[in-house]
Amino acid sequence: MIAIGAALLLLLYAPYRLSRGFSASIRIAIVSIVLIKTVFLIVWHISLVKETGLPIILDESQDEKRYYDFGVAFAEQPLWNITTADLADERGSTAHLGYFVANVLAFKLAPDDPMLLLRLFKLMLFHVGLGMVTSLWREQTTEGRAFAAYLLLGVLLYQFFYYTFRNLKDDMLLSLFMIVMGAVDRILTPSDHAAVRTSRARVWLTWLMIGFVIWIMSTIRFYLGATVVVALGLHLVTGHRVKWVTRVGLGGVIAAGMVFLMGTAGGEMAQSHGGAGAMAAAMSNIGGIFKVFVTPLPWQYARPVLAVGHTFYLILLIPALMGFFMRFRRNLDWKLYVVMIVALIVGGLLGDSGPRKRFVMCPVFVSWIVHAGIRRFEPTEFLPLDEVYDPAGAAPPAPAAA
Repeated sequence: MIAIGAALLLLLYAPYRLSRGFSASIRIAIVSIVLIKTVFLIVWHISLVKETGLPIILDESQDEKRYYDFGVAFAEQPLWNITTADLADERGSTAHLGYFVANVLAFKLAPDDPMLLLRLFKLMLFHVGLGMVTSLWREQTTEGRAFAAYLLLGVLLYQFFYYTFRNLKDDMLLSLFMIVMGAVDRILTPSDHAAVRTSRARVWLTWLMIGFVIWIMSTIRFYLGATVVVALGLHLVTGHRVKWVTRVGLGGVIAAGMVFLMGTAGGEMAQSHGGAGAMAAAMSNIGGIFKVFVTPLPWQYARPVLAVGHTFYLILLIPALMGFFMRFRRNLDWKLYVVMIVALIVGGLLGDSGPRKRFVMCPVFVSWIVHAGIRRFEPTEFLPLDEVYDPAGAAPPAPAAA
């Protein structure tokens, strides 16, 4: 119960903390949204346990049972005795152990109700990522635009009941990606409202945090972690006003990161799919790439609840495309590369047009809409230590009087 209580406190505190700068009424609305979701989640979880005797949904979908059984297998084994080899043996593979590990940790931290802890954690992680991107958008654009984006992503597009109760890993990947997106964009495009400059040490600590989150993503779906690394590398090469020293230095770091990722079980899986050569062939699958953006049609859903979020997703595609071209130069950044590579892998290579595989595209599309018509700032260099960040962490000097 201690772990569940701590998760509840973090779940309610994180949105309040991350909504600083919004007006009092909007902060109350944000916390209320999270509170309502939390209450619904707990009530439904309790009713599920009473009805079935298990905290999982037993039907034709086997994902949740598979993750739950994995946690049960290690429930009696001390955590310090569990090795990666043990996890791989139970999993039947060394690849994509990340979400299985999350289930094992849930059983260790809350043995009386591990699935409730996991669901609360997933909801908290989502609202941490959502809070990071929307708080940055508030600084870069307007409060109204940022809050509208919060409602679009957090209420209309994200079907939290389905994804938290199904124990699917794609919503966790969406949350982790928004955390990376918020942190990276705060470095790449500092807002006009950033009155206090950040120290050099904090900038590098932020990059270390970003690297750690990308690694976690790669243990859940390898291609997504690798996609973000490649996208950052492409931005390093093509980004606006990037110094050559920065290009060379961070290029080496990104190359080392890719070598590290390819040295994992995910790298073996990538090679089994044909590696870089298969990506070139995937470019010819135009139909598959198109399908990953739009299919299935809302009325084709076997579970009608998912049609709601997808309907709003299809509606936002047109303003997203318009927003992309309205700020064309600004939007030629790493997030565009993520969209392109995910579409290439999921649609062109894997031929999988499942909407949850394109989850990470949604916050990118919304960012294009939010920034449409806003001309307050232009992207700075990739890691602007000298121009944007003060090594001493001091506040910038006050502007001279006219």
